[in-house]
Amino acid sequence: MGSNFAVGGLASGLPSDIVDQLMATKQQRLKAYERDTNFYSNQKSAFGDLQTKLLALSSISETLQDETAWAPHTATSSSTDIITVAADSTAVAGTHQVEISQLATGNTVISAGGVTSSTDSIDTITTFSFDYNGQNYTNTDFGIASGDTLADIATTLSSYDYKNSSGESEDGISASILFDGTNYRLALAAKDQGAYVRSSTGSTTTSRIANLEVTLDWATSGNDWDTAKTTPSSGVSFTGSTTATDTITSIADGVFEFTYDGVTYDLDAADDVAGTNVQLKTSDGSALVAGTSTLANLAEAITYTVPNMTASVVNNGTTNFLVMDGSKASSPITGITTAMTVGTTAINTYSAGFFQSDEGQDAKLTVDGLSSIYSSSNVVDEVLPGVAMTIQAVTTAAITVTVADDPTTLKETLGTFTTAYNDVIDFINANKETTFAGSTLARSVISQMRSVLNTSTHKADASGDIITPYSILAEMGLRTNQQTGKISFDSTSLDDALENSFSALTSIFTNTQTKVGTGNNAGVAYRFEDLIDSMTDSVSGSLTGRSDGLQARIDSLADSIERENRRLEIVRERLTKKFASLEQLVNSMNASGSALSSAMAQLQ
Repeated sequence: MGSNFAVGGLASGLPSDIVDQLMATKQQRLKAYERDTNFYSNQKSAFGDLQTKLLALSSISETLQDETAWAPHTATSSSTDIITVAADSTAVAGTHQVEISQLATGNTVISAGGVTSSTDSIDTITTFSFDYNGQNYTNTDFGIASGDTLADIATTLSSYDYKNSSGESEDGISASILFDGTNYRLALAAKDQGAYVRSSTGSTTTSRIANLEVTLDWATSGNDWDTAKTTPSSGVSFTGSTTATDTITSIADGVFEFTYDGVTYDLDAADDVAGTNVQLKTSDGSALVAGTSTLANLAEAITYTVPNMTASVVNNGTTNFLVMDGSKASSPITGITTAMTVGTTAINTYSAGFFQSDEGQDAKLTVDGLSSIYSSSNVVDEVLPGVAMTIQAVTTAAITVTVADDPTTLKETLGTFTTAYNDVIDFINANKETTFAGSTLARSVISQMRSVLNTSTHKADASGDIITPYSILAEMGLRTNQQTGKISFDSTSLDDALENSFSALTSIFTNTQTKVGTGNNAGVAYRFEDLIDSMTDSVSGSLTGRSDGLQARIDSLADSIERENRRLEIVRERLTKKFASLEQLVNSMNASGSALSSAMAQLQ
């Protein structure tokens, strides 16, 4: 009789993955190690994320230590085309009436003479000096020398480091080249506005640019350009009237005359008829009339009547000057006679060479009835505390400037703090049943933050008292929820508190430890920074310690996993050998059985 001795896939009849199945039952310890590693890794990562959120809160707290963050103000002007305003944290709410009687101007000096070629260079230099804000400068200081062009001089003067008597840098001078169609002229302008020395009436006693003396010979232009303040000269400026509408009071022989290019000009018709002088007339050919003709009419008549001469009226903020420019002709202006009166001003003095097109004056204001307030700049920031007024025109009526507390911006600032605070709380609450399960540190963070928030701030003095009327945020309507720990707003209470004491939040957040004294509580912003520093310190911080502890546990588990894997490999190897031996035995028995079956078959 025959029979099959082997059954199953293997000779033994056991499953081919018998070793894997047996090994699976021996990996519980390894799986426990891996599960713990995953938990502690996730917890370490979560504490890292928590630290990031705490540092974000610390950064905002550090920013909010600045008092300017807690006292925003708005500033408005009833006429922004005349006054624009801006207010900072030091401003005080209020309404002000502002009148402007004059604007600040810069001091500008222009040469009456010039050179005919922009590339002409200095042949010899005798004198080049002037005073700027009371300090004297010469060509030696600037390094101006033979071979320099007007452009070289302008560049040198503009880039020079001007210093006051204390060695501090000043705004300095901007120099440029002006071309009048024939000649190139040098123009100097003080970069700082206003007068160098202010008189009691606000007018200039000393200009910023003064005592200018220049004597230069030029190489190729054929024009020995001597611009020292001496006569004769091709450029003249006359003292002027205070009002542009003032008129010439008398027109007669000798009232106003001058000689230019060999011709004498005056206002008197008799001399013109006699053929001795040429009468100054306007462009329509009419003579100037006393009582109706202004300096502007005289300037027009000079420009129209006198060949190669232009005249103009230049206002320096307080006075209208008559300026005669004869630089297009080869001869100077001579024989100047003036006994002219314009309005109530006697026009009987003049200067030659360089003339001031703008003397430079201070702005003059009246604020809330207080007159004679002066500013060297048109940005007036010293009159109203914390308010910068940029003035642009003289007023005919008072302009209202209103400074107001800005609770909307203050709430936005407060919102940045509460958002960062609540972000920490939300993160802890979201993970307290998972990655933070069993961790007392996460719960401690909430407790410590709440304690800082609800601790009173002390006064910035030696009294040791808490600040009043508000010392904690809860008193201003910012309260923590007992269940969640998050900050919530009571808008009505906050609005009432801000109306009662707009600056209260400033002290609650910004009082420094130095201000409140040792042993007392500094402001919230400082306390939060200190708390978070203590948690995140790279050596002694509680979060750092927790992270290091978790990493040590992860490292220990890694070692355990490595040992367990080595042990399991040994077990696998032993089982594999055992079942291989069993397979060999079964195969041998099967072979013996087959031989026996064959022998028995032959006996039949």
